[in-house]
Amino acid sequence: MTDLLIKVKEQFELRNLTGQTVVIALSGGLDSVVLLDVLSHLTVSLDLKIEAAHVNHRMHSKSYEWADFCSSLCASYAIPLRVFEVQMPERSSLGIEGAARQARYDALLGHNSSIILLAHHQDDQIETFFLQALRGSGVDGLSGMLALRNDRNTHKTIFRPMLGVKREEIMAYARHRGLSWVEDPSNSDCIFSRNYLRKETLPQLRDRFPACEESILNVVKNLGDVSDLLKEVAAQDIDLLSSSFGGIDVDGLNNLSEVRAINLLRELFRRRGLAVPGRVWMIEVLRQCKHAQISAAVSVDKKNISAKRYRKHVYLVDKNDGVIKGWSRVWRGEMLIGLPGNLGQLEFKQVLGEGISKESFANESVTIQLGSGNKRFSLAHNRPRRELRKIWQTNGVPPWLRSNIPVVFSGSDALFAGGLGVSGHYYAQKDEPGISITWRPDH
Repeated sequence: MTDLLIKVKEQFELRNLTGQTVVIALSGGLDSVVLLDVLSHLTVSLDLKIEAAHVNHRMHSKSYEWADFCSSLCASYAIPLRVFEVQMPERSSLGIEGAARQARYDALLGHNSSIILLAHHQDDQIETFFLQALRGSGVDGLSGMLALRNDRNTHKTIFRPMLGVKREEIMAYARHRGLSWVEDPSNSDCIFSRNYLRKETLPQLRDRFPACEESILNVVKNLGDVSDLLKEVAAQDIDLLSSSFGGIDVDGLNNLSEVRAINLLRELFRRRGLAVPGRVWMIEVLRQCKHAQISAAVSVDKKNISAKRYRKHVYLVDKNDGVIKGWSRVWRGEMLIGLPGNLGQLEFKQVLGEGISKESFANESVTIQLGSGNKRFSLAHNRPRRELRKIWQTNGVPPWLRSNIPVVFSGSDALFAGGLGVSGHYYAQKDEPGISITWRPDH
């Protein structure tokens, strides 16, 4: 077994990714062809089922030749290939490279496999560091690509098993194996920033500073540690300051240092799978949250997202998240009920002495709806039933959230409401069988 095979095998075993179905992003270039060949030799030892996906951007006269090459290559390995043809936008704020990369990721994440393999290697990591530094990126950008990450929108795993491998090792393997690949002429065009770094800047740095690559990779690792630490601090602050409906307590936010408050906002964007905005926008959000009157309507807009303050909490509101009308579902004993849009799911569990008394489910059918503000709910066993809309208003639930809150009810009474929990009149008694319900939103 060659060194490259051993390294890739160790990466799979380290992350417990054996016995999986994986899809290789196959461009037809050197790196992805080598990854395909390597994994074809590890199928048995790692108990893998391998598939491949090729994204045709249709930006070059040879695009369809490259797709045909990938098809023939996969046929020679008896590996299934799926070809995605994407439509590139005429203009994009991301630039040609960025738009192509985004289209490629979107297509790959549409594959039915839950684990997507990319052929990035150590040299790509170094180039990415310089590109991010030149863009003025923060710690997240400078800490480079992750070998393993979860896509927040699709919950799919993106894995780079060759991230610790040098380009020269990949080339040596390809020559030893007698592999063929396609060469995209744009990879030599120094009009593109990455190519300029690869062809012009980095060779000069290596000549002047022979150990520069090792030093840069050490910086990337250190910044990765800092990034992880900042995320831990942000998570603690969010847990401390979050309301039941995802808002952040304004007084608590104002008591944080500006740096720490900005760190919290960044983490909120990351959790939503959104691009983190610039520092100026976040400082404006903090300024308005601090100085606006409680009764004032605060809304700081940024493309498809707004930071809105309602009473004593600030919320990130996605402008694309509209009210979902007319959705309902009868509960028939399922453990999980998926909710529409980005509302996540409801989890049902049989418990003892807690949750909703099982007797409450016996007489009438149990239904789940969104925003059933006309249903009656009790905040405690000794409290009267009131309409949910009045409870939400009293509890400061923002108007734009009320229509999408899941409510489980039987007859005219709500048994459970997201963010509030179980209605007080339906609690299970001690040692009485019950059903617990948990709302797990996607964000």
